[in-house]
Order: sequence, then structure tokens, then C-alpha cells
Amino acid sequence: MSFTTYDSRDERQIGRIIPDLIKARQLLFDLVWKDLRVRYRYAAMGFLWAVVEPLAFTLILTFVFSFVLADRAALANAASGPPFVVMLLCGLIFWQCFSVSLATATTSIVVNKNLVKKVRFTREVIPIATCCMPLVQLGIGFLMLIVAHLFLGGRIGFSLLYFPLLFAVQFSLTLGIALFLSCGHTYFRDVGNLVNVLLLFGFYASPVFYPLKLVYSDRLPVWAPYVYMANPMAGLLTAYRQILFEQRIPDITLLIWPVVCALLAVIVGAVLFRRHAATMADQL
Repeated sequence: MSFTTYDSRDERQIGRIIPDLIKARQLLFDLVWKDLRVRYRYAAMGFLWAVVEPLAFTLILTFVFSFVLADRAALANAASGPPFVVMLLCGLIFWQCFSVSLATATTSIVVNKNLVKKVRFTREVIPIATCCMPLVQLGIGFLMLIVAHLFLGGRIGFSLLYFPLLFAVQFSLTLGIALFLSCGHTYFRDVGNLVNVLLLFGFYASPVFYPLKLVYSDRLPVWAPYVYMANPMAGLLTAYRQILFEQRIPDITLLIWPVVCALLAVIVGAVLFRRHAATMADQL
């Protein structure tokens, strides 16, 4: 068995990220499996919670917007749109994957400080593993979405094949931001609290429980939609709905900015994390 040895100066080299991650793939798998066992092992319902959580959240929001705010739900479902429950579920499962990944990845280095301080390894594996763990819940939620869509009279077509490509953009965006935030939280513990606030704001500032067309209302200033679309998740969530409900290729104008943000996030996050990975143990 051979081991790769290098000093802290070599450890900061950006070009070593991909080879180091390939060598650490078994560690990545072990960390993802550990997180899954820790979350579901001692739960009486086990992996059923991956179904119950998004379903319960969807039912709660459906009740609120169908009875408490019935006029808003009717407006969101106007123009022969999909049933409110599937429109909500389509936005919710992808937003939850994004938010849970960032919330857990931000504190992942600090949570695993004993491992970071005692063992030398490719430390990018830790936030990447936390971003992979919510994929299980996303997969189950996506199956729920398809079943609900078909049950309520919807159809699926070949446009469904675009989902993996679209999610690749979201996952790249998530990974890049996760690397950036986990590095920042290692040095400044305020980052974790700030992320929780921003994710709560992002939930309402993204078309999770309403369609994007409501943002282009005459009641809002002309500049409001442009500011709103600065959030890359706004374009991604709308593109998911176009693929499933309209059965077509999503508008390219919705994807240009999310793709640019994903590329920038991956580059900036990877460079920043790699530059500080060698000294993270000193901050813990």
C-alpha cells in the first residue's frame, strides 16, 4: 500500500484537487454512509423520514395556501397551471436539497474537528460528503413528485431527461458555495448563523411556493425582477417546472446566470478552501 506525502506548500496547489479527491473517494463514501447511519440508525421509522419530512412540509404549506391564503394560491395556480400541490413539491424538494446541503456543509469542518486535527487527508471531502447526503432525500422526494404528478393527471415526456443536466448545475453551485462557507466558518463562527438567516430569506426570495410569473407583477417596481433573478435558484426552480409541467427544454435565459454562478462558485470555493486547508487544524 502506498501513501502520498506532501508538505503544506504542496497541499495548497489547486492542480492537486481532482487527483486528491480521486484518491480519497473511499473516504468520501465512508463519510456519506456514516452521516446516513447517524441520521436514521436510531430512528424508529428509519429512511421513512426521508418521505415524511418533505410530504409533511408540502401538506402544511398546501393547507396554508389553500385555506388561509386561498386567493394567493388561486393566483399562483392561474392560467391553467399545474395543481398547487405538485407545483409546490417541485420547488420544495430541490430547495430543501440546496438549503440542507449548505446548512450542514457550513459547519462540517468544525463538527469534524477531531478528524481534521488528528489525520491528514483531502479536507474537501468533508463538505462534499455533507452535500451528497441530502441526495438520498432528494431522490425519494423526486419519486414522490412524479407519482403525484401522474396521479393528478399530469404527463411526462422526454423532457424529463434534462433533469440530470439541470441538477448538475445546481449541485455544482451548491458544492462551490459549500466549500466557501465551510472554510469561512472555520475562521469566523458567525458564518453559520448568517447562513441560517440567508437561507430563511432565500426560501421566500425563491419561487418555491409560487411561480416566477408573480414576480413580474405590475404592483412591483420595474427593477424588482432583475434584482430577484440575481438569485440563481430562481432560474433553476423555474426551469425544473418547465421540464416537468410544460414538457419542454427550459428557457436558455433562465440558465445562463445559474451556470455562470455555478462556475464562479466552484472556482472561488475550491481555490479559497485549498489555500486555507493546510492551516484549518490550527483554527480548531
